[in-house]
Amino acid sequence: MKITRDKIKQLVEQEVKKTGDVKRIAKKIDSFSSQLEPLLSKINNRVEFEQFLKDSIKLGSKNIKGADILMSMRNVLRQLQKELK
Repeated sequence: MKITRDKIKQLVEQEVKKTGDVKRIAKKIDSFSSQLEPLLSKINNRVEFEQFLKDSIKLGSKNIKGADILMSMRNVLRQLQKELK
């Protein structure tokens, strides 16, 4: 399964109701998605994808407790596993 900007956005929407900061971030991502998609399409193997996820999580979780980051990742993993079945 190829993870696209739309898939990431869908997962965020499922996990968090779009209010406040999340709503503003989603709107901002939409505004530069045409620039972001060609960059993301260059990620074409598991190692690169893992590096991208790690960097993205570090960037977006500076104000989140480590335990909450892990719980969020577990929840997203469960959702992805359901979708892949």
